[in-house]
Amino acid sequence: MSNSKPVANQVLVDIEMNLTGERAGDPSDTSQPVSGSTLSSTASIASTSSSASNNITKISANGPTSNLSTPDHSVTIEQIFSDQSASSASKYNTDVDETIKLAATLVKDAKSNRFLDFKHDRDSLRLYILYYNPIFKYIQYLMILIILGLATLEKPALWPDTLPFWAPCIIEIVALGYLGFRIIHLSSFQHQTTFWQDKKNIVAIILIVLSVLDIISYSIWAGIDESSNPIRWSRPLRPLFIINFPHARQIRRAFRNIRRTILEIVFVLILFLLSVMLFALLALKIFGKKNLHDRFGKPYFKTYPDALWRLYVLVTTANNPDVMMPAYDVSHWYSLFFIIFLIVTLYVFMNVLLAVIFNSYKRHLKNEVKQAVFAKRRKLASAYDLVKTKNKEGEGYHITLTTWTKIMKELFPKKSKEQVTMLFQVMDGNGDGVITKAEFLTCADLLNVPLTEVKDRMLLWNRMCPRLYNSKVTEFIRKVVKHKFFRYFFDLAIVVNAVFIAVEVPVAEWFFLALFTLEIILKLYAYGARKFASQFWNMFDVVVIGGAIIATMVEAIDHLKDLEGQTLDIILVIRVLRLVKLVNGFDRFRIVITTLVNIGPSIIIYGGVLFTFYYSFAIVGMEIFQNRIRFFGNDTYTLENLSENQYYCGNIALKDSEFWIDRYCSNNFNNIGQALVVLSELTVVNQWHVLTSGFVLVTHPAAKIYFLLFHLTVVVLIMNIFIAFILEAFILEYSLSKSKFESQFEAKILQLGYALGQKKKGEEQKKGTDKEVIIDDMETEIRPEEGTRFHVKQSRKKVEVLLMRMFENELDPEDLGMTDQLNHDIDRPSRKYTLDSLVS
Repeated sequence: MSNSKPVANQVLVDIEMNLTGERAGDPSDTSQPVSGSTLSSTASIASTSSSASNNITKISANGPTSNLSTPDHSVTIEQIFSDQSASSASKYNTDVDETIKLAATLVKDAKSNRFLDFKHDRDSLRLYILYYNPIFKYIQYLMILIILGLATLEKPALWPDTLPFWAPCIIEIVALGYLGFRIIHLSSFQHQTTFWQDKKNIVAIILIVLSVLDIISYSIWAGIDESSNPIRWSRPLRPLFIINFPHARQIRRAFRNIRRTILEIVFVLILFLLSVMLFALLALKIFGKKNLHDRFGKPYFKTYPDALWRLYVLVTTANNPDVMMPAYDVSHWYSLFFIIFLIVTLYVFMNVLLAVIFNSYKRHLKNEVKQAVFAKRRKLASAYDLVKTKNKEGEGYHITLTTWTKIMKELFPKKSKEQVTMLFQVMDGNGDGVITKAEFLTCADLLNVPLTEVKDRMLLWNRMCPRLYNSKVTEFIRKVVKHKFFRYFFDLAIVVNAVFIAVEVPVAEWFFLALFTLEIILKLYAYGARKFASQFWNMFDVVVIGGAIIATMVEAIDHLKDLEGQTLDIILVIRVLRLVKLVNGFDRFRIVITTLVNIGPSIIIYGGVLFTFYYSFAIVGMEIFQNRIRFFGNDTYTLENLSENQYYCGNIALKDSEFWIDRYCSNNFNNIGQALVVLSELTVVNQWHVLTSGFVLVTHPAAKIYFLLFHLTVVVLIMNIFIAFILEAFILEYSLSKSKFESQFEAKILQLGYALGQKKKGEEQKKGTDKEVIIDDMETEIRPEEGTRFHVKQSRKKVEVLLMRMFENELDPEDLGMTDQLNHDIDRPSRKYTLDSLVS
């Protein structure tokens, strides 16, 4: 880089120094690059001509690489870990090798599935690390949340006393300013070609520009005449801010899959709509001239739009059998028309649509995962090429334990030497003391395995009272608590307690509460607070038993007996929740529940996708339907206190309508909260045609288009894609939970004898159906003579990680996706190499 550094870059660097406290010789800095290095030689970077290193190849093509040097391997592990004093830490941190820092950053990217390209010079590396600073990231989340939340303050506001029109505008300008700053920050460490080729950056810039123009035009309009209800036309676009920033990778991937899936199902959807149109035409010819009326006196299939609407609603079964009854009363044979229609549209086309969506989604998901695996491997390959050294024979390359230790010290300064060495040995599959490229490409998966050292597992009671804890009495208590009959006994107690609750024997409640409290205390003593709290069902016990104790005490206090009965009943029902714990006693139940819990975070991703559609439709709905229908509290349906117009939901057009008869006045679009409730009701589809009819009466028949688009987009497309995701995620998680084998890394830890509480060779290993049970339920006895041990913690693996591990095994270990196939459109069915071909 030239000496004349851009102003934006300098400002960002200054901010970074303030955040990290970096100064010359500052021992607190363990992540930022500094000048000088005693750990590096004066040689230039190792050759990056390997076709496997995509990032380094790009840098060479776009400009000169940084003056980073290859690491010096003369520094030993003992020198890195020997002195933990502040002065030693300062020496190490200020002299950290720039090449090691860059390699460590690339490894961290692969571990965290961060695939942004960045320039590899010193300043760009600093800015890139700063970009992922948690403070900046969470402020960005806050700003997007504020922008979305402005809908509660803008007219029609969630609260009656609204702010002046300019107040939300100022808040939005500040939030948009920060998002603009993040975009400038992003461009500061990327090549300009890479930045402008990224579509999400273009979209984010366009969104900010449109929002600013909207604020200006709205302010001018409202300043001239605020009573004319000026429109903020950019508000429906706000959810796109969630998608078009690098941190929202999962939601963006979900949207890509939705977009590609829609392109493939459009023909099935067209056939479905054509079939509805054909049956509507038949209905018009069959029933149009019979002068029939429905139960509200409206003409029955008198016009083609009316016939089309009635039959489309029938596909959702919302108006079945009401729509059939006028014709059915004339002749029972007419029922065949509606039965055939439902068979063709509902049971054939809608299920075919779901099948096509599932198949298309699964294929796109696999290709997305494949690309993510390749991107991760290219990051690791770039890191490998930076720090690799030649073998003694001069043929081939490898990474030594010293280099690996430097990388780990840069990534995880608090990791012990034993743990770093153990991780190296796990990767070193053939035990030759070095890591090859194929072995190094697996380190991201290894680093995602959560481990704790034996010293972290020492129980509090053992440290404070070792004699008492290691006494024969305590050993007997631990054996009893860990025995399977201990669990069986308390499961039986739960059933007996439920029987006593059912027959209403309150005297026994205190006995069972004392019994279950004793169970919690014994488990705490035997397992320790940390392991006890790590188990879901233990915390479930604490919440349920604690709530039951409070409820029973409230029930027993005389002066609280006047407490509202409904509230007390809700509290007391907590006691019955203990029955849920019985699920944990059966392996199959436990696996299903664990699977559901594990895919929960991934379900939230699609919840975010669904929210973006909800938000946009809610904003549009408020602009169209606000104050068309009103609710006046409990007096809305009492003519004595209201005018005739107010009596009919504030609009005389609803007089004697089905909408008014069903008392749906509070279902309106008068603020963002009520709008979201209406959309959730439309998603369920029960009575959605009645809700639609109300808004049609107060506006125009064309209002049906809004509700039709919402149903097609959210209910037919998004919800079916959501179902496909749930099926795929559940099948994947469930199948892996039933696997008889540990993952490659976890099994290697056991093989090396590093597992905490691992039994000696020749002893029978405990059997189990769930791999988490095999690892986490091992005995945790700690003996000094056993040396350092590690424990594989139970964790909820993300579906993304599970998919990568599942499909990564089907790819060549050193395949980086550098062939021309990677540049092809992943949706093209003519492509020869896909994961579908691998599994077929």
